[in-house]
Amino acid sequence: MSYLTHEEYLELGFNKVTVPEFDNLEKYAARQLNRVTGDFYMRHSLSDDTLKYRVDKFKIAMAVQIEYLKSVGVTSLSDLLNASTPSVSVGRMRIESGSANAATVGRTMVATEAYNELVYTGLLYRGVDYR
Repeated sequence: MSYLTHEEYLELGFNKVTVPEFDNLEKYAARQLNRVTGDFYMRHSLSDDTLKYRVDKFKIAMAVQIEYLKSVGVTSLSDLLNASTPSVSVGRMRIESGSANAATVGRTMVATEAYNELVYTGLLYRGVDYR
């Protein structure tokens, strides 16, 4: 279940990840984006989605996340599991260190730029049914 091919990655204007490392990073990026999107594209087909805007934005977010993972040195699942965002939260105040991991949304390890690509797609909606 691949969301993005290396050819699509290149067509989107990204180029920092080579073919051999792309497949692993794509899998790790997919896990992280599935988590923040509520597994939307695990329950629905990306290729059958008729909302082109949402599909395009998701693919851009995948490409951004792949490059982010490359930049922080994730090369295996253990790297991903051991990666953490150093921060402290007290109430509504949050203090983060100046490391590369501070460029993520909360403790999700999703790059802020990738998350921002998804903001207006509806994929991040966390509404509560009040009926």
